[in-house]
Amino acid sequence: MTITQIQPNIETKARATIEAARALQTALDESPLDLQQDAPRIRAMLEALRAGKLYRDRDEATLDLLQTRVLEALKARAPGYRNIALHCDTDDYAFLNPELEAIRRLWEQLRRFRHLRQTVLDQLTAERQVSALRRRIHA
Repeated sequence: MTITQIQPNIETKARATIEAARALQTALDESPLDLQQDAPRIRAMLEALRAGKLYRDRDEATLDLLQTRVLEALKARAPGYRNIALHCDTDDYAFLNPELEAIRRLWEQLRRFRHLRQTVLDQLTAERQVSALRRRIHA
């Protein structure tokens, strides 16, 4: 007996990634996070994401930078929360302070976007590998 796991197709995953990119932009706009000198770089990346350019190689470093900024803000305002953010879904660890809660929501949107983006990249890589394997078998 063969068990087949049903997964959403690549288009569905890509659409979810685009929606997550928009939500990330909204979460950043609603947060008090100070991007400091990195604001132009991060804002340019978010504009590209909103335009549907989700898989540019150079964006990985900018996403890392945004992640660092968010985690630093959480750590500065709530000592110990950085570890919670890195290891848990923070929806169970919400804040009563509206500014801090906005930063937490930004963190969750960033995590969600990065996960969806990586899922699509992984699926594309897997499809290329399977296609190459099929070509070798049928050659």
